[in-house]
Amino acid sequence: MVESPSPVQLDDASTFLVQRFGTDVSHVEHVGEGAWSRCFGFTLNGSELVIRFGRHVEDFQRDRLAARFAARDLPIPQVIEIDRAFDGWYCISTRSRGTPLEQLDVSDWQATVPSVLATLDALRRTDISATTGYGGWNDEGTAPHATWVDYLASVMDDSSDNRTHGWKRRLVDSSIGDESFCRAFDLMVDLAGTVRVDRQLIHNDMLNRNVLASQGHITAVFDWGCSIYGDFLYELATMMFWGPWHPAIERSNMLSVSVDHYRDMGLELPDLDARLRCCLLHIGLVHLAYNAFLGDEETLLATDRRMARFVDGAPFS
Repeated sequence: MVESPSPVQLDDASTFLVQRFGTDVSHVEHVGEGAWSRCFGFTLNGSELVIRFGRHVEDFQRDRLAARFAARDLPIPQVIEIDRAFDGWYCISTRSRGTPLEQLDVSDWQATVPSVLATLDALRRTDISATTGYGGWNDEGTAPHATWVDYLASVMDDSSDNRTHGWKRRLVDSSIGDESFCRAFDLMVDLAGTVRVDRQLIHNDMLNRNVLASQGHITAVFDWGCSIYGDFLYELATMMFWGPWHPAIERSNMLSVSVDHYRDMGLELPDLDARLRCCLLHIGLVHLAYNAFLGDEETLLATDRRMARFVDGAPFS
């Protein structure tokens, strides 16, 4: 059974906030929701805040740790409070305003590209020397994989403690089966063994209402539940993979823009094609597994078609 984000509704959130803070609470509103939590905005003593309700406290704990990475070009909301509520947990953070990156029109996206590049640079330059490992990290900043290749290969795992446990059987039973998944996996692992990458901070969910922009500037980067350590090109690969779903982003040719940007600053990009293809294949594999778990056949098919371009060695576009 697919888990819902949270059963908490607007009236529940309002009642909870008044019980927690008293009558100084006002302007409670539903802001949105993702796969694992539901978010409400509110005002407390004149300060704009948000409260999220969800079942996975580790996501909120990662947000609290990520706030330590905040910088001028990496604006991360501060987590104020995490505790139990209803049948799960809540997290209160500072609120930022803006439009999600993927909802910007062509002109606004073009105006925001310099800020996007600055944010990607800030992520790449973030000091994570006090942390260890590759892949998704926990509330102590520790990731479980010894190498980037190990992390990429872990996409094949379907352990019982995984939120999407059962995806393998569902993929086999789906309209596409698992043949293309296995083919892309083998290619990715072979390619990954030929390159060396540094370990850097990756948000890994920037095009899912988790990055806000206003007047050409990134105003917030939040929801770090999918964040990983690894090849910084993964963030660029995400924009490349999902470009057809977001015409403003696709039309901007972020690959060319980003490569020019890095070369202008003197940043070397060894094994660029192989590294990008590894990232693109991994993104496809992750989302084949996820959409098989959800039973979303339409997105499953579209993702499979998109991934096939990178399996077949088509030019990046």
